[in-house]
Amino acid sequence: MTGWTEDGIARAWRALARQEAAEDWRFVHLTKMGAVSVEAGCHFPLGREALIVSFPGSWPVNPARLPEGKGFDVSRIEGQSVFVGKTAIALVRRSEGSPDIFAIMAVDVLRTLETAANSRGRDVMGTFLERVKEWQAFMSRTHRPLSSDAQIGLLGELWMLSLLTDTSLGAGALDCWQGPLRTAQDFHVRGGAIEVKSTVRTGSFLARINSIEQLDCDRAPIFLCAYRFEEDTDGISLVDLVSELRERFRLAGVQRGFEALLMVMGYLEEHAQLYSRTLAIKDARIFSSDGDMPRLIRASLPAAIRSAAYVLDLDALEVPSIGVPELLNEFGLE
Repeated sequence: MTGWTEDGIARAWRALARQEAAEDWRFVHLTKMGAVSVEAGCHFPLGREALIVSFPGSWPVNPARLPEGKGFDVSRIEGQSVFVGKTAIALVRRSEGSPDIFAIMAVDVLRTLETAANSRGRDVMGTFLERVKEWQAFMSRTHRPLSSDAQIGLLGELWMLSLLTDTSLGAGALDCWQGPLRTAQDFHVRGGAIEVKSTVRTGSFLARINSIEQLDCDRAPIFLCAYRFEEDTDGISLVDLVSELRERFRLAGVQRGFEALLMVMGYLEEHAQLYSRTLAIKDARIFSSDGDMPRLIRASLPAAIRSAAYVLDLDALEVPSIGVPELLNEFGLE
C-alpha cells in the first residue's frame, strides 16, 4: 500500500464510475495487508465512491458498533461473490460529502490499517473502526473559525510547507504534510520527520508534545522546529500565505489536494476575513530529537505506560539548535 496517494485512489474510482448492466457494485483490488484485503468500489445507481476493507472469516458485526456521522456511510457488504467467506466493511461517500476529503480520509485509513497489520498483537478491525470513528467525528463537527492558537499553529505548518516547496521537492512537498492527518509529526520527509511548534506569546516557549511517538518513533531523523511569531505590518497573514501556496499548487496541478487538507485543518474561506493579522518570524530554532534532547523514550518507559503527553520549555533547553539550511541538508534537499 505504501505510496498510495489521494490522486491514485481517485483514478481507481474514476475507472469504476461507468455502471455495467444493472450491477449495484463495481470493485477493483487495491492491496493486501496480511490477511486483510482492500478494494476500491463504486456503488450504484448514484456512482458513489467507496473503500472496502475485508477481514477473513465471518465476524458477527453488530451494526450498532459501526460508526455513524456525516460525509460517508459505514456498512457491511453482503451477497457479493468477491467477499464470500469474509467480513467486508464499506466506507461509502454520501452525495453531500466532499470527494477530496473522502479521498484523503481513504488514504489515511489505509495507512492506519497498514501500521496495525504490521504490528503484532494489534486488533486490526478495532483499529480500523476507531480511525473511522475519528473521521466521522471530524466530519460531524460544526466548523467554527479557527482559534488564535490554531491560526498560529496552521501558519507555522504552512510556513514549513512553503520552505519545503522551495526545495527540490517542489509541489511534492504537499505529500510530506501529514499534520492534517493526525500523524505523530506534522511532516514526513523521506525517512524522517519534522514537528512544528509555533507561538506568538512572550515569555517561555512552552511546546506541548502530544505523544511519546512525536519525538521518538521509527522515523529518523526527527526534528522539532520552533517558530516564534510577532505582530509586524510588513509580515504575512495566514490568508496571504494560503493564497501564495494555492497559486503554487495550482500551477503544479495539485490545488484540490491542498484545499482538502486546509478543510481538514478547519480553514474555510468563509472565515478568511478573520485571519488578516500580519505576522513575521522573530525567532526560529530547530532541534534534533537525538542526543541530549530531553524527551520521553518508549524503550525507557515501563510497559504499563501506554501513552503520554508532556510540555517542553524550549527556552530552557541546553542543546544546540540548527538553521533551515542544515535542516534541509539532513534530508538531502537542495
